[in-house]
Amino acid sequence: MSRTDDRFATRPRVLRPETTVEHVDEFAKGLRWPMVSVTERDREAGTDGEVVWQADGHPVGKQVLKTGSLHYVVDAMFGIGYIRFTGTPKGLVETLASTAVQTLRPWTVEELCQSFDQAQDPRARGQAALRLGLAAPAKLDQQVFRRIGAALADGDARVRYASVFAASFSRYEAFQPNLRAIADQDPEEFLRDRAAATLRSMDGVKV
Repeated sequence: MSRTDDRFATRPRVLRPETTVEHVDEFAKGLRWPMVSVTERDREAGTDGEVVWQADGHPVGKQVLKTGSLHYVVDAMFGIGYIRFTGTPKGLVETLASTAVQTLRPWTVEELCQSFDQAQDPRARGQAALRLGLAAPAKLDQQVFRRIGAALADGDARVRYASVFAASFSRYEAFQPNLRAIADQDPEEFLRDRAAATLRSMDGVKV
């Protein structure tokens, strides 16, 4: 995941359906991190739900975070929950994120790939693609790329629609040809529009 201002941001870790904001709050309270902001999810406005806990000055081994925060986010469109950390220095933020992973047990990329492979119906395939897009490592991951690419070419329009968002979540430029094909050729107008909008949101892509 890229930086926002001078703060390092970890990639999202997608939470299992049974892991709720209450579990994340319990984890944060155990470390005495105060909750500092709450944003309500608004699907119509495209606003993600988000709860933030402040971890500035938290000790990690013999060092302390200069700045730090834990973010619990619920995707505006699909309601998928995930966590990420931001802060400085980078190494300590990554260490802290690993601690949260051990406690909250989010999906691994490998588990999400298996979930996609085992999906028995369009809804399950679309959901698996969305989770993969959110959980995608910053560097192009071939196992993620292949599966979302397959979803972009799925015979069911619902899966293609979900996978356009999944490609957007991943930020992989390698999906641009797939998205261009949907924007130009898909039989569904709403999908052509969605793919075109996604391309416009990617840096340097003109539609």
